[in-house]
Amino acid sequence: MNAEYIKTTIINDQRQRNVSLDVAAAELIRGLGLADRSPVDAVVQAMREESQRLQSLDIPQGVHADAYREVMTDDAKETQWYVGSRDSDRYWGYLRSQIEGTGLATVLPDIDVASNKVVAHFADPGIRRLKKKGLVLGYVQSGKTANYAAVMAKAADAGYRLCIVMSGMHNNLRRQTQVRLNRDLGVGNWNALTTEDRDFGEVLHGQALLQNPQARTIAVVKKNPMRLRRLRDWLQEIDPAVRAQAPILLLDDEADQATPNSLAAKQEMSKINKLIREIWAEIPTGSYVGYTATPFANIFMDPNDETEMYPSDFILDLPRSDEYFGAERIFGRQSVEDADDPEPGLDMVRMISVAEATSLRPPSSSQDRASFDPDMPSSLGDAVVWFVVATCIRRLRGQMDHSSMLVHTTSYVAPHFAMQGRIESMIFKLRRQLEDGDLSTFRKSFDDESERVPGVTQLGMPAWDDVTSVLVDVLDEIRVVVDNGRSTDRLDYGRLSDSGRPITETVIAVGGGTLSRGLTLEGLTVSYFTRTSNTYDTLLQMGRWFGYRPGYEDLPRIWMTNDLSEDFQFLATVEEEIRIEIRRLTAMGGITPSQMGVRVRAHPGRLSITDPKKMHHARLVQVSFSGQRHQTFLLHENDSSALSANIAAARGLAASCLSASLPSVQDRARRQFNDVPVGAILDFVRTYKFHPDQGLRAGHITDWIDRHARASKWNVVFLGTEKEHRVDGQVVDLGDVDLGFEANLPLVNRAPLRDPSASRANIKALLSIQDWVADQDRAEVSRRRATGENFPEIRRAMAKDVGLLIIYGVSHRSTPLRGVSRRPMNAEVPLIGVGIVFPELGEDDHGSEGDFISVQPSWTARVDEEVEELLDDDEKSNTVDAVDLMRGGS
Repeated sequence: MNAEYIKTTIINDQRQRNVSLDVAAAELIRGLGLADRSPVDAVVQAMREESQRLQSLDIPQGVHADAYREVMTDDAKETQWYVGSRDSDRYWGYLRSQIEGTGLATVLPDIDVASNKVVAHFADPGIRRLKKKGLVLGYVQSGKTANYAAVMAKAADAGYRLCIVMSGMHNNLRRQTQVRLNRDLGVGNWNALTTEDRDFGEVLHGQALLQNPQARTIAVVKKNPMRLRRLRDWLQEIDPAVRAQAPILLLDDEADQATPNSLAAKQEMSKINKLIREIWAEIPTGSYVGYTATPFANIFMDPNDETEMYPSDFILDLPRSDEYFGAERIFGRQSVEDADDPEPGLDMVRMISVAEATSLRPPSSSQDRASFDPDMPSSLGDAVVWFVVATCIRRLRGQMDHSSMLVHTTSYVAPHFAMQGRIESMIFKLRRQLEDGDLSTFRKSFDDESERVPGVTQLGMPAWDDVTSVLVDVLDEIRVVVDNGRSTDRLDYGRLSDSGRPITETVIAVGGGTLSRGLTLEGLTVSYFTRTSNTYDTLLQMGRWFGYRPGYEDLPRIWMTNDLSEDFQFLATVEEEIRIEIRRLTAMGGITPSQMGVRVRAHPGRLSITDPKKMHHARLVQVSFSGQRHQTFLLHENDSSALSANIAAARGLAASCLSASLPSVQDRARRQFNDVPVGAILDFVRTYKFHPDQGLRAGHITDWIDRHARASKWNVVFLGTEKEHRVDGQVVDLGDVDLGFEANLPLVNRAPLRDPSASRANIKALLSIQDWVADQDRAEVSRRRATGENFPEIRRAMAKDVGLLIIYGVSHRSTPLRGVSRRPMNAEVPLIGVGIVFPELGEDDHGSEGDFISVQPSWTARVDEEVEELLDDDEKSNTVDAVDLMRGGS
């Protein structure tokens, strides 16, 4: 039987009936009456491997969640179900053809790959009552709408029946999103519950829409309490059994805005946060994915609250193309790693003096603001003139697209109209100058600016005489509009002429809040920006000048104060560090966002990361090993030299321990040495070969110990197991390793995850929670546990300032005892795993290299995640049987 036929039949059945891969495969075997199921099993395994490959693609980086929830089987969330798009796919096929006809055609392969990875992390639509939550991290103005349109199309092809897009808090952003999705996805291909001019309202026949397995439905809803309440009520009116069989994608655009709880009291919920939680609760089967360029508020949600919208299952970061102009490229950033060589920034930023910025700041009194009409600063005049000249250059380069300038000096509404009048007056004077033949103002701007950013575009700079030939036309085209909640003539790139043709806008937009998030200013060339903010996310989102500038990469200019420029340089560093954090978690493999919080560097001055009301679950952490527990769960598997070196390092450590003292505990599977010289610890760390993907660097560890913990006491424990492991009733011989003791150390079972990387064994967890106190008196530990103390607390009470080095012998014959997420170990010799519990130093000597903010996931949640492969640490039984595991026993 042809493998392609088997694959196509299974996929068609999955999508038509919304069933899982296993169910579709079983139905094929039953329907064909196959006595030999091996050809189907081989195809299913290949499909799982392809899905896992999509999840693990280098573009974009991400951290994905494990298969664990108390209410479902351990493997449900980890099911590899999505194998990518097919040529016959209806919704992705339409979008692909749309993209091919636009300026995004060159990045279509990137959109395809990145959207594949996002969809591969969604809940399998064929598994009823399976739900996953995640976050996709983009860049400001980086084209994330194109990515999530592709994600929606592919999810629809894969079996998701309803896509709900929550798009910002303003009508203009919701409308812009609706227009783009109508264009990109094809308005006639979907049942649309909202339109360009109509937000979510009364919708009839919801049950019929979701019952039809062939129909796909879309809604673009503003994050407004009334609209969200209507959406929640509409879902509630549909039979829960129907909803359970209709996978729903809840896509949260600008997910950091309004979605996080903003009430100061932890037990209270803001209106929109509460409504989104209630909407999510009405979705029995499906996925929630938030999109944002500023994820700070999202990653500071409570990771231990299942009802919260914290991205507990995955965080992905979209790739940044070479054509993108972001904070790093424009402003430069600091180096964040030893081998890091960041760009210094481009000469695009022009300074506004403190005096000028102060003159544009409105008074605090609303009555005084109504009459606030300051003189126009000379720097704003320079910006307007360059906008005229730069637009002329674009026209001469054949670019007849929209050209925009942003003026953002305040969020207050009244001063916007006064500023509009000042700029219109200046445009009038410039026209009069041209009529009088005075070109000096424009010539000076051309001479000062035209060659300041070389090497970023392939297009040449036109001669000055050519620029003068289009000056009059460009000046005549300019409109100055106010875009705020009170304006009746707002920014509109969809205007038509009397003859019905699209109008090319040459527009100066004056505004505040409505221009500071989500909304795209088409062809933005000049920005004049004095608006201050005290938070990272607000400041980054106000950077409307970030994005793609095809054909005019050398022309954008930004006028701002020096302090703001330095703030953006700092934020560029923060952006890079967050992505490094995500990549670090990715390299760990199997670690979820709910297990390990993403850290964000704290500003040394006035800037707060986000609204303090959204940070009740965050705490200050330091870049320090003090009191930390680290473990190697990525191990060399096929590198024979590294495996041999690690066994030799463990033997050397054992010899040093034996020469220093006799073991304080000596069992066949456990040897403990107290007060080991710190030199022996340092020698071992220097000679042990950490897997490069692990993120643990020997030099960092030894430097920290040398500088901060040389005087601390250190204990060493060598651990194995004497438990008997059985699979299908047969005893698994795990073997032992000779480390130079009287008897060899018996090896533990740590079967690796099915990981597409052939160079490593990802065992997910080496240590058990009890290993925090592996060197402490067991009777005292048990007594403290009975009083309710957790293991980190017990460590702190019994041996706070004592370091602990744990050596595990890991079997090269490690065997999966449960499910399909693990595979047999494939090493020739035993592996050496390492755990380190660093001594906790005083507040004045923790060795911090900077302050970071992070949420702290509960240890209980982390332990539950790791129970699968740590059963040999349970002292109740000397046998670990795969049959018991299948029954849920321990």
